[in-house]
Amino acid sequence: MMPENNLDEGVRRFSLKMAQGAYKEAAKIKSDFGIPSTMLRDAVETAYDATMKKGDYSIAADLAKQYDLPVEMRNEAALRSFHRKIDSEFFRAAAEYAREFNLPEEVVREAAIQAFNKSISFGLVKNAAEIAEEFELPESMKMEAARKSFEQHMRAGLYRKALKIAQKYKLSEDLIEEAQKKVS
Repeated sequence: MMPENNLDEGVRRFSLKMAQGAYKEAAKIKSDFGIPSTMLRDAVETAYDATMKKGDYSIAADLAKQYDLPVEMRNEAALRSFHRKIDSEFFRAAAEYAREFNLPEEVVREAAIQAFNKSISFGLVKNAAEIAEEFELPESMKMEAARKSFEQHMRAGLYRKALKIAQKYKLSEDLIEEAQKKVS
């Protein structure tokens, strides 16, 4: 069999799997046959359009990224997926997703701030502190999480941990002394 016919057969199989929504199997066919992405463009764009119509924005964004569709298509799908995560109040997931798809930094930051605020409001200060660090939020937010974490540990009788937090985040001398007195 001629190599060109082999490629044509690979494209045919790939297109069939894409149309069925069997994206992992399609990717394996692409790999097995060594098919260049340019030969698969029509099948991928059709699958992209179908997933967008169904509202499967993260799948569409993954397809656009994996098969080098135009950046505008990838960003449109990624932004829609991002907004759905925000609407569902999955702020941290949204921030991580925005970062993964190289969405604008202000989009990532806004989601991270919302994730931080939600964590604080639920008393999940450790989570809030991790978010503040991971997404390089303003120092004032890191300090807010540190103070609340310190207070939580003191109330729980975990004085050594409270002291470590106070020292690590350079909280006021009063708080450090308060924790030291409880430890000794």
